Amino acid sequence: MGSHNGFHRYSLLIAVGCILTVLCVSFVNAASIKTSYKYQEIKRLHKMALQNSESAGLNMLIEKSRAFIAENPKYKRIDQVYYIFGNALTQAGHTEEAIKAYQQLVENYPKATYFATALLEMGLAYDRIDQHDKADRAYHRLAGHPKYGSRASAKTAKLLLQLEKENRIGEVPTRASHRGRPDALVGKKAIDFNVKDLNGDDLSLEKYRGNVILLDFWAVWCGPCIAEMPNVKQVYEKYKEANFQIIGISLDQSRDTLVGYLEKEGITWPQFFDGNGWQNQVAEMYGINSIPRMYLIDDEGVVRKANVRGQALEPAVAELIRENNAKLKGSEPAEK
Repeated sequence: MGSHNGFHRYSLLIAVGCILTVLCVSFVNAASIKTSYKYQEIKRLHKMALQNSESAGLNMLIEKSRAFIAENPKYKRIDQVYYIFGNALTQAGHTEEAIKAYQQLVENYPKATYFATALLEMGLAYDRIDQHDKADRAYHRLAGHPKYGSRASAKTAKLLLQLEKENRIGEVPTRASHRGRPDALVGKKAIDFNVKDLNGDDLSLEKYRGNVILLDFWAVWCGPCIAEMPNVKQVYEKYKEANFQIIGISLDQSRDTLVGYLEKEGITWPQFFDGNGWQNQVAEMYGINSIPRMYLIDDEGVVRKANVRGQALEPAVAELIRENNAKLKGSEPAEK
């Protein structure tokens, strides 16, 4: 009789255990479903915010993302939620808080899907509040990353690093804004770059600040470019000792062909060549889609004229050099 009662008690314990197990599993499943629903809701709100960044929707997204991170720090896609949180804060103008969200992602989830995008946007956020040195560190980290260094976000970081810091306002530069329209740059600060010339020396507009610069996009295979070269050579010989410099940007793909032509023609001004043709790094920055393309840049780095060629080239260069040299003379201290 005792063993019979013991059997019933044992069976009852097993039944209760099974019920509790089922309840626990059901509770865990329900919690998991609830968490997944919140995650999907955040994604939905973010998609809406990208299409229409009105304040009420952004504020809701920010609060839901903040709550989700606090409640589910180990969620499998927490990196995406951090990114969405930072992106929403950026759109809402809360830049410093956005930086903290991006920092959490890049420091704690270096293998996450959104690592590269967050690192780029963190750099842009630093630029937006004029902390350009911190932005540089983010861009360099992305550009030199062994996994992400060749991706689009890294290419954008490299492009941003070429710009003068004063021109970086926390937005991705749009290369197409002046594509096919050379005159669109007239009156604006020329886009600077930091590259190596054919001799391996540093080459930039800043290097020649104070000089009048003729920035010449060309190639040996370009018939009109070769036809224009005698005018360019003549101007260089005439004004090279008068605070004037030419920088050539070659869209050639063969280094040997380029060097052979330069030696044959006795061309000595610095040239940038990377062998990428139309995808030349500096040509991409300037949105070049046809050559020859020339920009005449004053001593302060402002584009003054575009596509001055032929008989118009020498007078345009001469006029700007006279203006520049008069300015330099006026800044000299008076003799005692």
